[in-house]
Formats: sequence, C-alpha cells, structure tokens
Amino acid sequence: MEGLPTSYTLGPLPQISLFGLQIPTYHLIISLTCCLCVYWFYKRCEVRNLSQRNAMDISMIVLITGFVGARLAHVLWEYPSYYWQNPVEVFYFWQGGFVFYGGAILGYLCAFLYARRLKLTFWLWHDTAAPVLALGYALGRIACFLEGCCYGKVCTLPWAIPLKEVDVHSHAITTALRHPTQIYASLMEACTLFFLLWLEKKKAKLGVVFLSWVMLHALGRILMEIFRDDPRGPMLMGLSVSTMISLIFIGLAGMTLRARLREPH
Repeated sequence: MEGLPTSYTLGPLPQISLFGLQIPTYHLIISLTCCLCVYWFYKRCEVRNLSQRNAMDISMIVLITGFVGARLAHVLWEYPSYYWQNPVEVFYFWQGGFVFYGGAILGYLCAFLYARRLKLTFWLWHDTAAPVLALGYALGRIACFLEGCCYGKVCTLPWAIPLKEVDVHSHAITTALRHPTQIYASLMEACTLFFLLWLEKKKAKLGVVFLSWVMLHALGRILMEIFRDDPRGPMLMGLSVSTMISLIFIGLAGMTLRARLREPH
C-alpha cells in the first residue's frame, strides 16, 4: 500500500501565535486571500456594471467547489491507495493536501455552468476575473512558502532557503538549502497580474486578458515544476501532471486567443 510521505518540511513560519492560539500560517493567509479576492472581484464587477449578486454567487461557487476539487485531486491522484485504506482521512483537510489545478478545473467548470445557465456575457466575466485569479495565486504561493510545502530541489544558490525536514517516526530534523519555488511562482504570477492590468488599460479585445492569464500562468507553472522536489504523485513521461495540464492549457488558450484576435471588432 502506498503511504503518505515519511517526512515533512517546515517553512520559515508554519504557525503564528494569535491571542494565545497557534494558527497555521497557510490556512490564515489562504482565508484572508479568499476574502480579499472576493471583495476585489465584487468591486471590479461593480465598475463594469455587472451584477454584484452574480459576482457573489460565482465567488461562492468557485470557493466551495474549488476547495473540494483541490482536495479530491490530492486524494485521487497523489495518494489514492492510502486514502482507499483510510477513507475517513479524506476529510482531514486541516492536515494539508490540496492540488491547485484540481480546484481550478472543478471551480471553473461549476462557475461556467452557472454563468451559462444565466446567459452571462462570456468573455467580459472571464476578463473581470482574470486579475483576481492572478492575485489569489500569487498570495497563495506565499502561504506555501511560509508553510514549507511545494518546496524546491536542493541547491547552493545565494538565495536558497534553508528548510527543515522532519522524520514522521523518529522526529529527527535535517536542514537543506532549497530553491524557493513558491517565491518563484509568486513573483511570476505578480508579473502576470501587472501585465493583465496593462492589457486592460490598453483596452484589449474581450477575452484577451483571460486567455493571456491562462497562458502565462501555465508557463509559470511549468517553470516552477522544473525546480520542485516535493512528492506530487505519479509522473507521465517524466513530467508531472501539473506540467502536462499546463501544456494542454497553453495549447488551448493559444488557439482560442488566435481565433479571438482574428475576429472583427
């Protein structure tokens, strides 16, 4: 039976003390990020004369189904044998175990079905959401960095980050200098965010902002995956599943963007 990893890493700040309580930094930052993104999406919809009620509905759909999708992707892809033998632990989400693409795909599909049922303006809603998604991902990766998950390979670069690795059984601690892959991802996504806002300022054609985000995010994810060293489930042709999904997204978004740019205004 495939088990969970026999060790785990500790980031620079896995927990903070707040009013005498030890709160996981990851969960705190993710929660605050969700609140910030929902607020910004709401305000962006208000500026564009889009329904604020629909904005809140979409936000809740994405948050709930995204959470479920991220957890299921971890369970079904990364450690299916373990959770088959320990099904109740599927619900131990506070112990970690989420996959971004799982949440992104399920969250998008559910939001898409909702928007289609209400016949919402397709590309306008997508473009409105794109910078919000970029901000959320950039902040989320900072949470990963402080927690110590999604860590990089051992290296000797000047900016390498020392991470502690704790053995689950003996509790022995070793320290290694590693690529700060989470920071790489956060910085790339921040650059993507500024580029998207620049496209908006230039009055880009509807759909260009969202499709640009998909392509740039996927490219950044591929670059991040090159330097990652944490367990991510089975590999396909030597590539992680996230890399394979990113390549598919780049291809689909690229073809769609080309078609959009060829359409008359």
